[in-house]
Amino acid sequence: MSISSFNRNWLIAAYGKEAHEKIKDRPVICSGSTAGEQIAIESYLRAMVLQFDETKCKKKGCDQGFHNYLHYYHKLVGTSGISQVIVYDQGKGAVNNLGAMKEKPLTEWGILDTTTNLVSNWDKSISPVIHQVDRDTELRMISNAKRKEYVKKWKDERKIL
Repeated sequence: MSISSFNRNWLIAAYGKEAHEKIKDRPVICSGSTAGEQIAIESYLRAMVLQFDETKCKKKGCDQGFHNYLHYYHKLVGTSGISQVIVYDQGKGAVNNLGAMKEKPLTEWGILDTTTNLVSNWDKSISPVIHQVDRDTELRMISNAKRKEYVKKWKDERKIL
């Protein structure tokens, strides 16, 4: 967590420096790509609300600190509906989280094909879900163009009705 001043600050704001010290060398896990069965997500959300109630952390982004605290301090496994928590490395699971890939364009990483407009995982399989599309300039432009195309089509169809 030392690599991201944002994540470090959220964790320290909520739990203090000691809590950060214990997990500072662990990779940051993005709360924005959390998935699971309904009962597990309900337990997760209750745990997240409890973190706010207990810490009173009001900084924008504290939820990200809560998320990492819950995972690395093993506060979720064993709660209702959660027998295990699986965290996939970036580019290896169903959700390809692009937020940490800002050092160079995705095309340079070799995971964005601009002829097909698809993002791949490290094993070259197509990423079923990509998160934080806006972090890469080329992908953001592709996404914005596609969105405009869909909106125009939707508006044109509404005129027909």
